[in-house]
Amino acid sequence: MLTRRQVLVASAASAASITLPAAAANLPAPTADTLRFVFSRPLDNPRTQWLIRVYTQVTAELGLGFAFIEVPPKRATAMVLHGDADGELGRTFEYQLLYPTLVRVPEPNNAVRFAAYATRPGLRFDSWQALRAGGMRCEYRLGIVELEHMLMRELPATRVSAINAISQGVKKLQLGRTDLYFDVEEAVSDYLYFLGPEQRQALGAMRQVGVVLTTTGHAYLNSTRAALAPQLAATLARLKRQGDVQRHLLAALAAYKARL
Repeated sequence: MLTRRQVLVASAASAASITLPAAAANLPAPTADTLRFVFSRPLDNPRTQWLIRVYTQVTAELGLGFAFIEVPPKRATAMVLHGDADGELGRTFEYQLLYPTLVRVPEPNNAVRFAAYATRPGLRFDSWQALRAGGMRCEYRLGIVELEHMLMRELPATRVSAINAISQGVKKLQLGRTDLYFDVEEAVSDYLYFLGPEQRQALGAMRQVGVVLTTTGHAYLNSTRAALAPQLAATLARLKRQGDVQRHLLAALAAYKARL
């Protein structure tokens, strides 16, 4: 049962600015069937807002309602597995290997790259073997289960730590408390983009030093909603061709920047 979790239905303010094409506007009113989604990023993150916009339109065109449930990142998947949510807005293609009962929507939301960052001159990510040999202290952001499994598989547990926010990971690099910070490339790019000039300058030598995985991001569903996966995929693919997905991304980024 949902308690004290923030639930945003499709008519909420975050989705109110979405203009659906005529085809969607002419559909019958959404049925009582509402898809409840979670995500591994906070509600106010521009990428969360982007996917809320996208899947609000996708579900509306299928005659369904949409709701977003804000939960801590590590609880997102558990919510879907237990049936407290119908799906996750975005996880990597490989995520299904970790949770085989989840149903992947075959059409991807976007391309995804996991990258390593450092401040120490000359330090690069060449191979896991090199990191092990060098005794590198590595860190990732909580909620990115793929990175957690990857790091714990490849490195000694004593050399792996986790933080809650990108700003913490960056700060620890600057202070020399870690050697490498791992995260989703677009998440770090967004973080840097929205910093002020002085803040960016203060980052000094922080740079990307390697890519550890290139993949795609997909919505995932609870198995009870498996029959909807092909319909969601076909609708998402059409919205991409129409330019709606990119339009929603630009609108979400602009709205976030305007609030800073």
